[in-house]
Amino acid sequence: MLRSMTGYGCSEKTGEERRVRVEVRSVNQRFLDVQIKAPRTMLRVEDRIRKLVESVLARGRVTVYIEWKSAADESPSVDIHAAHELIRQLRLLGEELSVPGEVNLSVVTRFPQIFEQSGDVAGADEVWSSLEPVLSEALGGLLAMREAEGAKLSEELAGRLDAIDGIVTALDEFSAGAAEAMKERLTARIAKLLDGSVPVDETRLAQEVAIAAERADYTEELVRLRAHISQSRECLNADEPVGKRFNFLVQEMLREANTTGSKGGDVGVTGPVLSLKEEIEKLREQVQNVE
Repeated sequence: MLRSMTGYGCSEKTGEERRVRVEVRSVNQRFLDVQIKAPRTMLRVEDRIRKLVESVLARGRVTVYIEWKSAADESPSVDIHAAHELIRQLRLLGEELSVPGEVNLSVVTRFPQIFEQSGDVAGADEVWSSLEPVLSEALGGLLAMREAEGAKLSEELAGRLDAIDGIVTALDEFSAGAAEAMKERLTARIAKLLDGSVPVDETRLAQEVAIAAERADYTEELVRLRAHISQSRECLNADEPVGKRFNFLVQEMLREANTTGSKGGDVGVTGPVLSLKEEIEKLREQVQNVE
């Protein structure tokens, strides 16, 4: 199933000892880039967080937001020694700068450094046992959204591939009569230049038409385009991430379209080729969001 790289998942668990909340967001990115925004407590399990994310996601810029609130955090205490030192420093500052004013309780309590918290001293294994199920559930929500977006994206991509295939078919049908059309144009052009004063050498004309037709033959490009379209359709039903492969195929389609335009300019396929390139470009924009 095709998956998008855009998604969001959230989970929260509140227990007697702590409350854990995890949000996971992802957007387009060529490779997998995991960013973790969490309290310092999570530093001891950061590697485990990354490994879990990497085990379920292949591409995208992924941001993991973690809130970790323990019961101990609700009961801050005052660091008396820090408060004494703060008062001394404030009074000294007032004397040095000759600034009037009293250092009272209202002033001192504005400085958070005098408050200390007993903190969460849980070990890495304990932290992970509390965090892992919440993170897994948030990632599950993210995956569900990416799959839902991928289903819609798959329909859009299938339509684009059908449009590209239709233009390729039209170009193929046009190529059948291209040589004859080229012969008629060359004959008319030569007749106009010679103004009927010199007879046209039909053998030489046939040779020139053959050479020009060979230069303008874009059959190989159409064959490769059809192969890329077929492989792209396979990507729509693949079980593994196919974003990089799909993007490569689209780039190859655009290259073949450009070559077709260069070769077929003399046989009047400029219009269809421009339409072909436009459809491929629209396809490319959508493929950028495929995981």
